[in-house]
Amino acid sequence: MIFSAEKWNKGAELKALMKVNTAISFDMMEAPLRGAFRQYLVPLLGDAMAGEVVEIYNFGPDPDVLEPNAEGATEREKLDARLLEICQRANANLAFWNDFDEISVRITDAGFQRQKSDNESFQGVYKYQEDNLRMSFRNKGFNALDELLEFLYAHIAEYPEFATSQAYQDRKSAIVRSTADVNDVCFIGGSRIIFLRLQPHLKFVEEMLLQPAIGDRLYEHLIDGLVNPPKDEERQKNVERLRLACSRYIGTMAVRRLLMETGSITDRGLYFTTIRSGEKGNEQKEPVDMKRIAVQIQNLKADADMYMTALLRIARSYFADYYAGDPRRIFDRDNDRKRTFWV
Repeated sequence: MIFSAEKWNKGAELKALMKVNTAISFDMMEAPLRGAFRQYLVPLLGDAMAGEVVEIYNFGPDPDVLEPNAEGATEREKLDARLLEICQRANANLAFWNDFDEISVRITDAGFQRQKSDNESFQGVYKYQEDNLRMSFRNKGFNALDELLEFLYAHIAEYPEFATSQAYQDRKSAIVRSTADVNDVCFIGGSRIIFLRLQPHLKFVEEMLLQPAIGDRLYEHLIDGLVNPPKDEERQKNVERLRLACSRYIGTMAVRRLLMETGSITDRGLYFTTIRSGEKGNEQKEPVDMKRIAVQIQNLKADADMYMTALLRIARSYFADYYAGDPRRIFDRDNDRKRTFWV
């Protein structure tokens, strides 16, 4: 684990990552922190990389030297400090989200009791505050996981242990790799939760729509170029150019499919936010009406068609040896001369 009683210092270790009272005890937080680390970080990092993070936490340089901007710290120490901070931030927020109710109550022989201070100077939060806290912990935690993947992918040479993880292998061969790729075509606020919800739609669009459109040869060439990047710099740029063009089409169609299926581009639906008078400035969220969703779906289809046009232009210009035309147009017919043609 990347928190410990020895370094807890009356909650100061946790307070460096989020706003908590210094009186918070390690005994109360040990189980939630350990559970979140095993449930979310270890599967993502892989056993080897998770062990490396624990090594950095346990046997790294002096904490003052490990600070990212500390004078005298080496570049590797700065990277280690950044990596550890992201991991701890994800771990802490996911621990509070995952065990929110258990942390909020006291479990005794007499049953479940809501905790209050002895002098009752603090009372329990309101329901809307609990909901906001849950959402905040969840979003910050999962977004930190996305930031962690971006960091490790960019510094794979310094952390080769991550290359053995399933997350790295999946990302390496993926056309749409991160929330940034989806944000490129539809703003999702960098939300990893929405990105995870899009996964089945991304896979469907890639296999059922993109691959038939560009042909098996070019598709297999693209995937091979992602898994085994060409040594020639120009060819590598062309592969990345093709990946980005494919990513824009896949991302747009995946968001469109999600809207058609659930009316949702967030984890709770497609909503408009308003402020109701007389509600002391509280925000009121209401589902978007069906007409608005229909317009959104129509616009996304138009965008996807334009992205496909740009994609096929790149295929013809840079991958003529692999692109033999759009197989979907094999039955297009010249009605004047009554001939079927393929362009």
